[in-house]
Amino acid sequence: MLELSSILLNLHLSNITSTDAHSEGSPVRISHEVRTSQDIGGTIHIEPNDRPIAGQKTRIWIALTKRGGEVIPYAKCNCQMEVRSLTDRNLKFTVSNSSKIIDRFLGLSSLEVTFPQIGRYELNLKGSPKDDGGFAPFELTFTTNVGR
Repeated sequence: MLELSSILLNLHLSNITSTDAHSEGSPVRISHEVRTSQDIGGTIHIEPNDRPIAGQKTRIWIALTKRGGEVIPYAKCNCQMEVRSLTDRNLKFTVSNSSKIIDRFLGLSSLEVTFPQIGRYELNLKGSPKDDGGFAPFELTFTTNVGR
C-alpha cells in the first residue's frame, strides 16, 4: 500500500551559516513529501530548497524509518535509486549506495544527483536489509520538478 502525505517542518537554523536573505536565527518552513511501503516510511528533501536545478549537482536525502519511528541507517540498507525523466522517456539513470553524511542537516545520509535537463523526474528508491535488518524490502517513489 502506498500512502501520500506531506509534513511541514520548522527548522531553527541559528547555528548554520547562511548566504540567503534569511536573517540568522529565523525559522525556515520547508514542506517535505512522505511515502510509505510495507512498514517503511521515507521523507525526502532536495537541495536547494526542494527545487533542483538542471546541470548542477543536487543533494537528495531520504530519511528512512520503520513503523514506530525507528531510523534505518543507510549502512544497514542495500539502497539504490533510479531516476527517470517523465518529460523525456529515454532519460533514465541509477544512483547506487554512494551516500555521504550531511552532518549539518540532522546527520542524514544523502545522494548526489545531477539532473541533465529541465523537466519532471521520478525518483524511485528500492531497498532491502543488508543483514537480517528487521524490515521487509521496500520501494518508495517520489517526483520532483527540475528548473534552471
